[in-house]
Amino acid sequence: MKRNLRNNKKGMSIVISTIIIVAISITMAIAVSFWAMGIGNSFTKFEKLEFTSVYAADVPVPYNGRNCYRILLQLKNTGTNTATINNIFLDGKPYTATYPPNRVPGGILAYQVNIIAQSLQTGQSLPSGGGSIYLPVGGMWNSGDYVALEIETSAGRHYPYTVVLP
Repeated sequence: MKRNLRNNKKGMSIVISTIIIVAISITMAIAVSFWAMGIGNSFTKFEKLEFTSVYAADVPVPYNGRNCYRILLQLKNTGTNTATINNIFLDGKPYTATYPPNRVPGGILAYQVNIIAQSLQTGQSLPSGGGSIYLPVGGMWNSGDYVALEIETSAGRHYPYTVVLP
């Protein structure tokens, strides 16, 4: 007795249903993988600031009638998201806490920080000469002192660096 596959409808329905289930499974797996990659990309964006150059000028410079150390810094955002500089800490204190509001007693401008609120796109650096911090000679800072410089971004990340005053 010879069996004919065309007449065996039960066998054909199992094969077809298996093919349909496999096709749906593959389609769902592809859809889930694309969805997961989309979520992964949104969570993997990060900022990363790198100090490309930080140094104190060789000699104190006059600034608003007072000798000041000038710290020059260059930053570059090597991350995948925009980085916005939110605050700068000098020796563990916010720069505004040293001489509130940026003035020593007597009204002389003590120092200036000109990089607050600057945003750096991916791959962007501070413009040439874009980062300067002026620290008054005497009082808190003297020649040979180490200044712990720390930059805080709007994402809450901290980037420390130590510079020695000349």
